[in-house]
Amino acid sequence: MNMQAVTVYLKKLSEQNPSASYYNVDVLKYQVSSNGIQSTPLNLATYWKCNANTTDVRVDYKYNPASMAVPSTLSNIQVMVPVDGGVMNMKSLPSAEWNAEQMKAFWKLSAISEKSENGGSGSLRAKFDLSEGPSKPTTLAVQFISEGSTLSGVDIELVGTGYRLSLVKKRFATGRYMADC
Repeated sequence: MNMQAVTVYLKKLSEQNPSASYYNVDVLKYQVSSNGIQSTPLNLATYWKCNANTTDVRVDYKYNPASMAVPSTLSNIQVMVPVDGGVMNMKSLPSAEWNAEQMKAFWKLSAISEKSENGGSGSLRAKFDLSEGPSKPTTLAVQFISEGSTLSGVDIELVGTGYRLSLVKKRFATGRYMADC
C-alpha cells in the first residue's frame, strides 16, 4: 500500500471536514462471481403460470449461511419482477407495489437471516389480472446488502509500524443477482 498516498488522502479529508473524529478509507474493493447455488447467500426459485387473463408468480427464497465466511443478515432486500400483458390489478402476499410505468412488481423485505421465520425461507406470491395476456415469464432481479461478512473470506491486516487500522468493515452487496424461470 502506498502510505504516502494514504496520508495525502487523509489530509485532504481532514481539510474538507476538520471536525470529524475519524475518516473512512476504502482499502479494498473486489468482485466475486457465483460458483453455483452453494455460493449464493440467497437461493431463489421462480414459478410462473401464464393464462390469457391472469398470471400467477411465485418466488421461493432460502437464506444460505454456508455461502458466507461468517453468516450475517441480508438487509434492504428488494425483489423486482417484470410482468407484461397489460396488468390491470395485482394481489400479492406479502404486500408488493406495482409500478405500471416500469411494468414491475416490487417486494421490499427488511432482513433475512438464520433467525428469521422458517430459518430464512419463504415465498413471494402475486396474481396479476391482465388485459392483453398471456404474460411471458421473465428474469427477475434481486438487490440486498450484508454487513459484517464477505463471500470470499478475504481478510486484511496492516503489517508495519507507524500506522494502524482502527476499524475494518466487511460488507457485500449485490451487483447482478438474477433468477430465471
